Amino acid sequence: MKKKEKGFTLIELLAVIIILAIVALIATPIILDVVEDARKSAGLSEANMIYSGINNYCATEEIKVQMNSSYTAICKSGMLTTDVEKMVNLGNAEVLEIEYSDKLTWLKVKSNGHIYSLQDNAMVEGDLDKPEAKYAVGDLLKVQISDSETQNIYVLEVNGNEIVGILDRNLPGGTVAWISEEDYYTATGSDINNDYSNNPEQLNQNLYTYGAVTANKALNERTSSWNKVTKKYLPEAEEMLKLTEYYKELESSGETSNWESKYFTEFNALVMENESIQTCSSGSECREAITAAGGAKYLLPEWATINLETTGDSSAGFGYWTKTPANLSVVSSPARAWGVDGGGNLDNGLRRWL
Repeated sequence: MKKKEKGFTLIELLAVIIILAIVALIATPIILDVVEDARKSAGLSEANMIYSGINNYCATEEIKVQMNSSYTAICKSGMLTTDVEKMVNLGNAEVLEIEYSDKLTWLKVKSNGHIYSLQDNAMVEGDLDKPEAKYAVGDLLKVQISDSETQNIYVLEVNGNEIVGILDRNLPGGTVAWISEEDYYTATGSDINNDYSNNPEQLNQNLYTYGAVTANKALNERTSSWNKVTKKYLPEAEEMLKLTEYYKELESSGETSNWESKYFTEFNALVMENESIQTCSSGSECREAITAAGGAKYLLPEWATINLETTGDSSAGFGYWTKTPANLSVVSSPARAWGVDGGGNLDNGLRRWL
């Protein structure tokens, strides 16, 4: 007698198929999420490895530059995304954006189909916008001034993408006049000695119109190779005085328009009362003497003048010019201009020509 075998009915098969479909609907996204999370994690690891690799490479380059000034560094302002290929093995990753000044400040990498951006000194997932640079007055930056040169500057102000700064030391090459007799004649077509003797008012007007000719010419000559710097100029005296506590006092009392007369009168009274200020012979010594006499409010921040006597060229000068002529209501001689003294104060006793 044969036993009759019983198979699945159509309804039972449909039920099994439906159950399998439901399981697939539930499981597939989970599996895909696991795979995608693994891809993101691997991409983030690769992005951080690239970030670390660049930093390590640039640290080594900094040592090479210190040992050999003629060494051409890749790590510099204006570094290109293609330069990274010379530093680290990118694998399948791609560097989309990079920015470097004295350190790596911005990086964006694409890896495993995802984009990672630099945030708080680490790579994070996301196509982020580059944050605006946040610089404070007095911050020291290493700026790429030409294809092969860098220069330290202190930040004075930030205007959008433009940073206005002052060099951390005088340029070598010797001291210069604010305006020389030769440059005065070239600019005005008249004899400076004759104007000074016979028409001091005309001389003063000419100096206001054509002032700082020689100093500006020297500045341009000594920075002729700086093709990556937008502008090079002497600062205004008031621009520098704004860095002092004294100027803040003038602002609070609404007397900034009369700063020349007040600063000249008050600071010079302090000097005349203190022999230690009159006889000091170095920037640091003068700063100490002025501070001890209660004149700290008249001084620029130390970073603005501290390196004036450590330029490596003793002829580079104990101070530097501004482009502001001294007003005749302040001094009796028109042949004077405002400069920054190595001691940290403004000085309008500097002769405009040699």
